[in-house]
Amino acid sequence: MAGALVEADAGPRVVVTGVATVGALGVGDGAVVREALLAGGSRIGPVRAFSTAGCSSHLGAEVGDLGSYLDAQEARRLARVSQFVVVAARLALRDAGLEAGSVPQLGLVLGSAYGDFRSSEAFAQGYLDRGSLGLSPVVFPNTVMNVMAAQAAIAVGARGPMVTLNEPGIAGELAVARGATFIRTGRAHVVIAGGVDELCPILYQELARLGILSPRGAGPEGCWPFDRRANGTVPGEGATLVVLEAADRAEARRARVYGELAAAAWGNLPAPAHGFSPSRGRDPAVVRRALEAAALEPAAVDAAYLAGTGDPAQDACELELVARAFAAADRPPRLTALTPLAGEHAGLGALRVAAAVAVTLPSGRLPALPDLADPVRGDLRFATAADGSEPPRAVLVHGVARGGGHVALVCTPGRPPADSRAA
Repeated sequence: MAGALVEADAGPRVVVTGVATVGALGVGDGAVVREALLAGGSRIGPVRAFSTAGCSSHLGAEVGDLGSYLDAQEARRLARVSQFVVVAARLALRDAGLEAGSVPQLGLVLGSAYGDFRSSEAFAQGYLDRGSLGLSPVVFPNTVMNVMAAQAAIAVGARGPMVTLNEPGIAGELAVARGATFIRTGRAHVVIAGGVDELCPILYQELARLGILSPRGAGPEGCWPFDRRANGTVPGEGATLVVLEAADRAEARRARVYGELAAAAWGNLPAPAHGFSPSRGRDPAVVRRALEAAALEPAAVDAAYLAGTGDPAQDACELELVARAFAAADRPPRLTALTPLAGEHAGLGALRVAAAVAVTLPSGRLPALPDLADPVRGDLRFATAADGSEPPRAVLVHGVARGGGHVALVCTPGRPPADSRAA
């Protein structure tokens, strides 16, 4: 992934006017996101959808039943992971005050680490069991990585650019950044952007076998980013999508504005030859570029949502990047992560954006890190309580992937009309 930058002054300002999530924290719009995150409490628990017998890991954050959000035909036709995206896209568009098919140039950018892995497994198993006669033409379309975005685009009448990003670890954040590019360059009037992933038995077992999931080595199983007890991540599933549009268009239709995506930057960190975490070259150039594009000094960032996977090496790398990026500030921003609440999955990147604009920017409150008992660093400020202060000037959404991918999004308060339809 070559380094790239979304300039703050290249084209119109980009604002977030809609938010929706389908995940372990709940199903709904920005109000649901706000309530779930401020209520606190992890939704991680024993995996119920499939057996984890014989596996070293047993925890996950699962999505509940979506039957009430889909008609019977859709429920039969759509694979489960596609159901996540279709429901989230509809809810996000509704939250933005828009109707399906009403936007002439509606784009969709979706990020996913694994796509519809269950369908891929079922398709392959059919061949293994019965040879070519076992290859299902019904299942095959779901094995294509962009089928989830395509089905969501049909459901909401999106006729603009549609892109699927496959970038494990930072797919959701990158999707939001690319969606903003479509707005700034005039390729789309409105963009639905975010990420999705689904828990899958064979994938879960392999991630545990590779030592990515907790518990890695000794210690109990759990997700404790930035804590000395951390011993791997806990996976989750779901989709979170945000609606992006040009500020002048949002203002013209009197839309409620959650916040502004002021700038985004992304690139790569050198990764080691062995292992899964970037451990060298901890240069926060991506964060600096994002702040420069937003015309902000490091001191203007009061809060940051980090990837915080629970992988000790990966989290150490991320904290070092943040410490270096804000070394010149009088005090570093308050830091949090949503992984211990909803598990690691591609939808989490967009959920961090949604949390920044729907929770932290308007209220100053930052969801607390649950059970942070023994922080690995004493020179950084971690959110140990959701209580906030003054609304921040800017919030950083930061992601680091195991392979070295690095992304930074800068969110700032929007400037909605005085009589917008929702305050």
